[in-house]
Amino acid sequence: MNTFWDVDTPFIPLFGVDHLLYIGIMLACLAALLLGRTWVRRHRERLRRVLLGTSVAQFAALYAWYVTETSFDLAEALPLHISRISTILGIVFLATRNRRVMDVAFYLGLFAYLTFLLPQRIYPITHAIGWSFVVSHVLTILLPVFAVIAYGWRPTAPALWRSFGWFLAYFLVVLVVNPLVGGNYFYLRDRPILAGLPSPLYEALAVSVTLALFWLGYLMANAILRGRDRRHPASLAAGAGGERAD
Repeated sequence: MNTFWDVDTPFIPLFGVDHLLYIGIMLACLAALLLGRTWVRRHRERLRRVLLGTSVAQFAALYAWYVTETSFDLAEALPLHISRISTILGIVFLATRNRRVMDVAFYLGLFAYLTFLLPQRIYPITHAIGWSFVVSHVLTILLPVFAVIAYGWRPTAPALWRSFGWFLAYFLVVLVVNPLVGGNYFYLRDRPILAGLPSPLYEALAVSVTLALFWLGYLMANAILRGRDRRHPASLAAGAGGERAD
């Protein structure tokens, strides 16, 4: 068996060595961003291009694997997992620096925290898809931090409601597509929690929890940013002066 590529490679256990390594990589990247924020602002365009290239390479590798190992099984390969949509939005933001794209990427990307801490059916880091998982999730989680440092981006309440509207549109698509292809997009078939809750109660709860998650992310992010602004007012001015697209 080719453990780097084979679809039958065993999945990692929750909080096993590989899972803890994934978490450690994310924390190390976060520390590097925060400790090197002056360098990040100074070299933001170069770093943006590096992140864009890394994200595109990760996405291309993911779909090369789906084509060669699963014959592009529609039940798994469609870009309808919320993490893949977040990756696509991240690529668009890195290519355009569009703030509205970053708004939606931030709110939808909050799910990456959950899938990163409680991964389902994830391969080890020595597998191509394990590498793809850690790269995509670290980028999704930390891209808003980069946007704050490099371009002065901030989450807003109006953007929250716009993002929730986009989520509802996505959710409706998933409800239609899942039964057509036997998919598990947004984990509506193989539910990680409350598996016995009947439909449509489960779906209604999923939408309600999503809105609560968006508000929690918004409130926590702004509390952290207000605290940072009080401690480092000069960094706010430096970030806000950066070039950005609307």
